Amino acid sequence: MIRTFARIFFFAFAVSAIVGAAMTVEPVLDGKAGIEVSYLPTSDFMIMASLGYRELAADLYWFRAVQYYGGYRLSQNDIHLFNHLAEMITDLDPHFLGAYKLSALVITEDLGNFAAAKNLMEKGLRNNPDDYWLTFEMGLLHYLEGRDYREAEKYFRVAATLPNADGNRAARFAAEAASKGGNIEASIVLWKEMAESSDNRYISELAERYIAKLEARRQQGMGGV
Repeated sequence: MIRTFARIFFFAFAVSAIVGAAMTVEPVLDGKAGIEVSYLPTSDFMIMASLGYRELAADLYWFRAVQYYGGYRLSQNDIHLFNHLAEMITDLDPHFLGAYKLSALVITEDLGNFAAAKNLMEKGLRNNPDDYWLTFEMGLLHYLEGRDYREAEKYFRVAATLPNADGNRAARFAAEAASKGGNIEASIVLWKEMAESSDNRYISELAERYIAKLEARRQQGMGGV
């Protein structure tokens, strides 16, 4: 009984500490006080303040980050502190996959900071190297935002080999990225592999059309699609 009471007390104390720390960001994010990053708690402080309940703290700050972004969409505040929040949340919970993917999208699209988004996703992959969707999204980030088709191809190829992979989807993107990056031969090989390995008639026919298109362009001496 005493041990159970102690656990309940410790949990309540931890929650109180986390909520108290989170309250310190309210004025900053709402624009009621100074808006420098230095006003926000650091990851080290929050890890200590969470008293072992790091995932709970990450969830609480993620909820606040969503509110912060909602305020931005309603023109109530800007979101230049969003990257700091995303870093802190993923420091608290390194396996918070949604935080990596959605934050990278916000940081790229709304803050226009591809480098910061890439760094956040790289952090996510270091902590979750076998996650298919995180790897695939990293490929998309390079493909759509970075226009770095060689990097995109690399991540799509890796994604296709991971557990729970949608292999056809990743392989198709890898083939397209190879083509856009000027690697026509690699693109043809990837499409041929799909045509040979897939039981899906649509995929096989799609691959054959792309192969014919790429081979025609190769013969014409064109370097890309």
